[in-house]
Amino acid sequence: CGDGLVTGKEECDDGNAVNGDGCTNACTIGLGWTCAGTPSSCAPTCGDGILAGKEECDDQNTLGGDGCSAACEVEPGFECVMAPSKCASVCGDGILASDEACDDHDFDSGDGCSSACAVEPHWSCVGEPSACTTPCGDGFVVGAETCDDGNLAGADGCGVTCKTEPGWSCVGEPSVCSTGCGDGVLAGNESCDDGNALSGDGCNVFCKVEPGFTCNN
Repeated sequence: CGDGLVTGKEECDDGNAVNGDGCTNACTIGLGWTCAGTPSSCAPTCGDGILAGKEECDDQNTLGGDGCSAACEVEPGFECVMAPSKCASVCGDGILASDEACDDHDFDSGDGCSSACAVEPHWSCVGEPSACTTPCGDGFVVGAETCDDGNLAGADGCGVTCKTEPGWSCVGEPSVCSTGCGDGVLAGNESCDDGNALSGDGCNVFCKVEPGFTCNN
């Protein structure tokens, strides 16, 4: 054994007496290997469920896309353990893999892509790493939105970028916006706003110009 000639009961002979290269020092084929020729040339048997040689994984098949490639290499975005290998996508690595709907390269929820790599309600996510945005105008206040009144019109209290406009306050989903009469900001249907809620000074408690007065903005 070790002379490179396969004779007698030898299963292989690779010309050496080294273990771990597919042909053992007893000239038997190692577990998870295939050997052929004289001298024997040995290679790991990818797809047999046995980790051998330089195989990074072996999930007992030669299919790609399941974490362990047809060459028994761990695919990007996956981790594989044991033999036969069990592979799972790595949520938070910024790579879309397996059944991940998004992966924004973090483990935080509330930013559109959850800690389980699922797209959160009322968000949309694209790319790798995933970039998630909230669709302004859908009536749901999420992310950096301070209001969402279900439209993309401005000058109604909730602006085109779903930010509350000056002189308004917005509550609820969809947002209901109203002007803050007495805040000194002319907004909505106000014809005046003198910064107080007093009548008799030209601008009444409803922010309407009182008879006999004129108000400058």
